Amino acid sequence: MFHRCAPRLLSKHHTRTKTIISFRGSCQKMDENARFLASTFEHDGVCYSKDTNRSMIERPDIVNCREDDVFVASYPKSGTTWTIEMVSLVMNGGNVEINTAGHQQERHPMLEAEFKFPLWVCLAVHLLVLLKPILPYAIMELSFIKMLLVLQEIAFESGDGLKQMEKIKPPRLLKSHLPYHAFPSQAIRKKCKIVYVARNPKDTGVSFLHHVSMGRAPMDYKGSWNDFYKLYVNDKVWYGSWFDHVLTWWQHRNDENILFLKYEDMKKDPRGAVKSIADFLDVSLTEDTIDNIVEFCSFKKMKENKAVNFSLLAGDSLKHEFVRKGEVGDWMNFFTVAQNKEYEKIYEERMKGSGLDFEW
Repeated sequence: MFHRCAPRLLSKHHTRTKTIISFRGSCQKMDENARFLASTFEHDGVCYSKDTNRSMIERPDIVNCREDDVFVASYPKSGTTWTIEMVSLVMNGGNVEINTAGHQQERHPMLEAEFKFPLWVCLAVHLLVLLKPILPYAIMELSFIKMLLVLQEIAFESGDGLKQMEKIKPPRLLKSHLPYHAFPSQAIRKKCKIVYVARNPKDTGVSFLHHVSMGRAPMDYKGSWNDFYKLYVNDKVWYGSWFDHVLTWWQHRNDENILFLKYEDMKKDPRGAVKSIADFLDVSLTEDTIDNIVEFCSFKKMKENKAVNFSLLAGDSLKHEFVRKGEVGDWMNFFTVAQNKEYEKIYEERMKGSGLDFEW
């Protein structure tokens, strides 16, 4: 692990009591964090978005899994979208036409997703779809209209993970951010193949902030990094503690049905990652096919791919890009010196003796 911090960042935003951050601050900042917490519910000590299927969280046994199901699991913002494209291409022998036939959310739904939209949004979307052929171009280009169309194209079609997975032909590839203890019990019992990808917690936290600040459902967070850091370091974000999530899956890294990957290693050696996935899934690929998969899954290609990049569908209606940077070390542009020092201490305490380490 490399300990680096941008020298221009100063420790003027941040105070601490022991290892827990106080939520004290201006009313505006406090209100924003309180608003975020209001968008969550808690089960077994873990925070979840209210757009998560609560029944599934409380009863992981209700998910009907097949023995040939394949899952990509991760803590949020750890390279899930990228990894799913890799796994999907490995499973279909490198056929990129399959991976561009429909949006990834439709092909490989989020298992625990259960998006809930107000009645007026549902009515507006359906009315818009009916009027689309006769509406002027200028109206169709409005950001709000674009967002409604994206909701219709993706969220309405695949917003219920459990229903959507039943429509997919086997072998099914599904994604999830669930911690190990809340993962579908049938998937564990039937030894379904699970590819777990982990990313260093500093870059993960920064990417998480941009994700919840995109200006779309289920949350449009308006706080700064310093505000969000208080939530993140106190495990008050969706799916809870990065440490608990990653370390619990790490404990099962030697299970025959689990492949544990690190985002940073995949960035350094994407070809090696594709080979590891192919070996894990018992899929034989030619060298040319592996090269094609690596090229198709390059950051440039992913950013240009409408079947992956939500931003290309939503246009300028989003405040931040869905496929944003994909860099290792972007945290240095956000962490203050004091935050970095504090987080390093927490990291060392929580990761001690685990045998798991990250480059950042």
